[in-house]
Amino acid sequence: IRSADRILVLEKGRLIEEGTHDELIRAGGIYHELYEIQARAYRNEPP
Repeated sequence: IRSADRILVLEKGRLIEEGTHDELIRAGGIYHELYEIQARAYRNEPP
């Protein structure tokens, strides 16, 4: 996903975020939250 041209984030069938990986991480929205949850598992950090 990090190398995708555009990422679309949907919630209940509605588009809520759109951008590159870097743009969505900087925006701090749902994509960022989901990314951090997944990344934490690889860093062995508690939630």
